[in-house]
Amino acid sequence: MRFSTRARYGLRVCFMLGIGGGGCTPLSALERRTGLSGKYLEQLLGKLRTGGIVKTVRGVNGGYYLARDASDISVNSILCALDDGFEISDCASAVCDDSYCPNKKMFKKLHEYVNNMLDGVSLQDMINDQKCK
Repeated sequence: MRFSTRARYGLRVCFMLGIGGGGCTPLSALERRTGLSGKYLEQLLGKLRTGGIVKTVRGVNGGYYLARDASDISVNSILCALDDGFEISDCASAVCDDSYCPNKKMFKKLHEYVNNMLDGVSLQDMINDQKCK
């Protein structure tokens, strides 16, 4: 399984907002911490805002913050907000029209397992895992 660059950076940005203590984090601070351009971060944050993951405050003291507590945000919801949900293959969905496809049931189970696992891992879990190191 491989996440896209957008998914990896989107998760990283959410993680940074989660460890920020709930206050607004300016775009410039996210640029410094991630090494990403402001334009790219704005694209990521726009998708996360539309997906209900982050909120924004405009102005001198503005920035981005999590829309909900980190424990209420699943990894899967972040990936879906970024339009990067986990998909295995057409065999796991109704798209596969091969009625004799030997992979259909296995891929469907794998797809369900991974999505359930991603639903069960919160952003707070990611933060807690990092604190243990």
